[in-house]
Order: sequence, then C-alpha cells, then structure tokens
Amino acid sequence: MANSITNISSAGRFLAENHAWILVAAALLLLSTDTLSLVPLGIMAALGIYRFGREPQAICRDRTLRVLLFLFLCLWLPQLFSLAGAVNLERSARIALLYPLYLFCGVFILRELARPGNLSRLSLALLLVVVFWCVDALVQYATGTNLFGYPYQDGMLSGMFYPKLRLGIILAVLVPVALETARNVNRDSLYPWLLLIPFTVVVLLRGRSSAWLMLRIRLSAYQPLVFISLSSRARYIIAGALCVAVVLAGTVFYKSPDINRRIVLLTGILSSEYQAERATSMRTPIWDTARNMFQDNWLNGVGPRGFRYAYRDYAEEDNYFVRQGQDGQTHPHLVFLEIAVETGVIGLAGFILFYLTLLRYWWQGRHSTTSGAWTAALLAATFPLNAHLAFYGSYWSGFLWLLTACVLAAILSGKGDTV
Repeated sequence: MANSITNISSAGRFLAENHAWILVAAALLLLSTDTLSLVPLGIMAALGIYRFGREPQAICRDRTLRVLLFLFLCLWLPQLFSLAGAVNLERSARIALLYPLYLFCGVFILRELARPGNLSRLSLALLLVVVFWCVDALVQYATGTNLFGYPYQDGMLSGMFYPKLRLGIILAVLVPVALETARNVNRDSLYPWLLLIPFTVVVLLRGRSSAWLMLRIRLSAYQPLVFISLSSRARYIIAGALCVAVVLAGTVFYKSPDINRRIVLLTGILSSEYQAERATSMRTPIWDTARNMFQDNWLNGVGPRGFRYAYRDYAEEDNYFVRQGQDGQTHPHLVFLEIAVETGVIGLAGFILFYLTLLRYWWQGRHSTTSGAWTAALLAATFPLNAHLAFYGSYWSGFLWLLTACVLAAILSGKGDTV
C-alpha cells in the first residue's frame, strides 16, 4: 500500500514538473485525429489566461511575449476588419472572437518552454512521434493496413491520420525539428541524417504535391544553417548521404504506380486545359472564383471562412463544381488567395508583416541550428503557395500558433536572453 502511494506521489510530481511539454507533445500527437488536438490546446489556453490574470505586468514586460503579440495581431486584426463585409457574419465572428485563445495558448507555451530542459524534452517527444508515424505509415504501405488496422486506400498513405490525408503535410512540417533533435542526441555522428530516407519516402508516398513542396521548403531553410556549422569533411559526407537518400527515395517514388500516375498528370499541365485541371486536382475553377471574389471585396474580404458561402455568387456558369450541383469548395486551396479573399488587402499586408518577421528571426538565429529548425518548420507551414488545409481553420490555426510559440521559445533558448 505504501509503495502504491509512493508511486502515485512520484507520478504526480512528474506530471506537475513536466505538464507543459507533455501538453504540447499531446497536441502534436493528437494532430493525427480530426479535432482531439484542440483539447490540449484548450487546456493550455485556459492556463495561459490564468497565468496572465495572475501576473499581467510581468507578462507585458516580457519582450518575447510582445513579439508573439505582434505576430498575432498581424493575423487577427485583419479578421476583425473583415467582419464589416462578412458574407456569413455569425461564422466569421465566431472564428475572429475565439482566435485570441491561440494567443493565450502561446503565452503558456512560451513561458513554460523557457524553463530549462523543457524545449529539449518536447523536441525528443516530437522526434519519437514523427518516427512512430513513419514506421506506422511504412507498415501500412507494405502490408495494406497500419498498426491499428487502418487500410491503405487509393494509393494514398494515411497512417495514423486515417481517413484524413494529412500525414505528409504534418510530417513535412516537422522533419527539420526531428532531424535537428536526432543530431542533438549524438552531435558527433552523421547517422541521424539517415532518417531523411524514411521521412522523404513517406512524404513522397503520401502522393500529394503540396506535401512535396512543403518538404523542399523546410529542408531548404534548415540544411544551409547546418552546413554552415559543420566542417568541410562533414559537409561532403552529408552531401553524399543526401544523394543516396534521394536515389533511394526516387527508386521507391518511380516504382509506385500510384505516384507515377500523378507524375503523368503533373507533366500534363502543359499540354491542355483538361490535363491542367486534373493536375491541379480541379483547382483552376476554384482559383478563378477566388479571383472574382477578391475583385469585389479587395479591401477587407468576405470574412474568415466566408469563401464557401460566397462561392456560388462568384462562380462562372461553367464552373466545374457548380455543374456537379455542389455549393463549391470550403477554401481556395492556396494560402495567399485565401487570405486575400477572406481578409482582403488588409489581411495580405498583415500576413506579409508576419512572414517578414519570421524571416528576420530565421536570419538572426542562423547560427543556432535548433532555432533554425523550428523557424524553418513555421516558414514552410505559412508559405504563401501552400495548397492544403484552410489557413483560418481551427486545425491549421492551432498547429500554426503552437509552432509559433515553439519558434520563439527556441530563439529565446538559443540566445540565452529575450528576443
């Protein structure tokens, strides 16, 4: 009985001392579900509100938190301005008024990850989650079902994210952080770079060009920072390892009939309008509708998530989705178009400020590969040409602000002072 009480007490102390990074890791792990990741995010937002209520002056004096607030206002204020022309005021107002919860979530994460050891523990947990996702996805590809029995369907790896096809997108974002964490575990070894092979293969087998683009962006923003910090010999060895990874990934890539079919469609984009629409997953009519919508609502847009409600009014008569009897699409499938349509020029200006600020901190932290890895992930997650999930949707917004807080925490830990 005494041993049981001691064990419970020890577990309680462990959770009390490590609850912050565990909550963040839980939010990352639960991204594989549809909405459960919002549970730990909500808990962190509540804790952030509590923290702010207890020590508002100390938080306001924190320069790092002022940077977080500035980044938040860049994306939030345009949403408020857009409410004046919102096509569905109730939906847009609910999104805009609940959006500050992400700020308080960021306040909690930033304050807690500033504590010694928390960021490194979170990074290690993230690495384990990413490796687990990759192993699970490769099992699904090889056997037809993953470790939980989810099937491999239509040439698309879903892994733990079944039935959603978000695996490649989320994995592509987190690859630099996972690689950097593996490097930190054994700084003198080049073996962590071998993780590029399963990471790259899974993203390619995921079968969507948006994930491929995001992976290229992340590695392009992260790898140069690593090369700068290495010796010439190490650079040659890593370059050779990367070539091997590309060859192996390319072999799997071209031997997959499902992926080959997509390559045929992508090369067909130059041959005809029909092939172009197939290669872009029938997004051409969506973009045409978004252009028409922006022309009439260029200043402050139609409101967050208002695209779907105005789609039919701005779609041309021969629009593919209208012909199919549908109301249209939920978002424009292009980040800068979504921002332009739903929050107008004001939103684009705020987003540009947001992105330029990230680029500034990426460059300032170029000598810290840890902060560089986190910043590379966020830069690619917010890349203007991304064509995946809705930018103002709760799933992607929660992921984005979690990453933003982690980026600022990594920069803070790398500089040993406030940003």
